[in-house]
Amino acid sequence: MQKLFTVFTPTYNRAHTLPRLYNSLKNQSNKNFIWLIVDDGSNDETKTLVQGFVNEKIIEIRYIPQANKGKHIAINNGLKNTHTEYFCVIDSDDYLAENAIQEMQYLSDKIIDNNQIAGFTFIRFSEALKYDENKYGKKEWISSGRIQYEWEFPGEMTFCLKTKIHQQFYFPEFEGEKFCPESLIIRRVERRFDILATDKVLAFGDYLDDGLTKNYYQLLLKNPKASLLNIQERFQDQLSDEEKLSQAKTYWDIASKTNQPFIKRFFGINPFLILRILINKHKK
Repeated sequence: MQKLFTVFTPTYNRAHTLPRLYNSLKNQSNKNFIWLIVDDGSNDETKTLVQGFVNEKIIEIRYIPQANKGKHIAINNGLKNTHTEYFCVIDSDDYLAENAIQEMQYLSDKIIDNNQIAGFTFIRFSEALKYDENKYGKKEWISSGRIQYEWEFPGEMTFCLKTKIHQQFYFPEFEGEKFCPESLIIRRVERRFDILATDKVLAFGDYLDDGLTKNYYQLLLKNPKASLLNIQERFQDQLSDEEKLSQAKTYWDIASKTNQPFIKRFFGINPFLILRILINKHKK
């Protein structure tokens, strides 16, 4: 029987964190999912560990190794090898709530026949803080365009998208670059489709010291083509003047430090904003 969800995990040298995620998956009351792992060139015990999981035969697992190319390439690889209705990225240092798949199926039932809705969201809550379940799980709304939140929460939104829609939005791949901001793809999806947004807490985790988010700025500098493209596309959104100026500063900083051609530095985004930045720097 065809499963409904692909829980997708890109991983690189995370043999020490994968067991926690695996335990949360095998303890799901609803097992209407496949766990798809793309190993991004790990040199630890990941392959042996995953084979042990497979041998237990508790949940369906697919393991795909690839050369070290970066998380976004691993996601592209995962998407190409997904045949379920939904595709949801759960990082190797996170884990799911016990009722996560059941709640995800409840949400999927609401949107499965609506071709304008690309998928749904839930919260990945910071495990460093106490979770009060009475405060969450009460809000659902259809969002058109960038999702606006009327409350703050310690964590981030996780997107579970219909596979056929997600497969229209692969990450761009630039030679020699191993990082592309995931927000680039999410914004592209949101510009064309609606999203069922919720405040359900279905995952937990925190950023590891050697993780991508902890080293975000250095990643931008090491991967300038993807980083600059992401900022350029940010200007398609409705940004405040302050946000535009902040994005322009980041754009100029990355473009300058990575020795991009002057034409790209100056005209890659609004040249008047770049001119304003240069004038302000000169005054200082």
